[in-house]
Amino acid sequence: MPARMPPVPTRLVLIRHGRAVSDGGPELLLGGRTDAALTDAGRAEARCLAARLRGAAPFPLIYSSPLRRAASTAQALEAAGLGTIRYCAALREIDCGALDGAPLEEVRRSFPDVWAANLRQDDDGFRYPGGESYREFRARCLAAMRAIARAHRGARIAVVTHAGVVSQVVGKIRGMSPARWDCHRPGTTGITEIAWNRRAQAVLTFDDRSHLASAR
Repeated sequence: MPARMPPVPTRLVLIRHGRAVSDGGPELLLGGRTDAALTDAGRAEARCLAARLRGAAPFPLIYSSPLRRAASTAQALEAAGLGTIRYCAALREIDCGALDGAPLEEVRRSFPDVWAANLRQDDDGFRYPGGESYREFRARCLAAMRAIARAHRGARIAVVTHAGVVSQVVGKIRGMSPARWDCHRPGTTGITEIAWNRRAQAVLTFDDRSHLASAR
């Protein structure tokens, strides 16, 4: 009997959204589920991203977080003829509970113990008050990836999402704890490509932002 061929992996093209109003400026925000819009610079980044991807075949689908910063980035890809968007709530950023959307400086000042616990990155069960733990967040992210890969076996699929989601997926593949949120955070519109099948996953490209050279 001939040996069974391993399944062809799904290629998940994970894309962080463009720069949002929560990502900088006078007040950097704890921006998890907070629905921040893209800045002018973020919209320019999304256009550069679309131009970069336009030379390849369109995606069967573009999955996107419904939060505006991701949705607007995905819409730039759709407008460039790169595929049709399907919104997926499981691709949203981590829920930071009662502190979501608060200025980071205020969080540091008013909740020093909470902030210090987050910075230690040694507790997978850490959560902001009323929020989602890093363990729960990773489980959500991986469930979303498995569902997309299962629905599109062997295809190349775009997934427009957030830094935290990409960090959790890459961290799992590379054996990092869910609490280590800073190890694999891509920059805005960074492209991270994952080969995904049921038995094994591999990071093919991480945080490719070469398309932004023309925007500098």
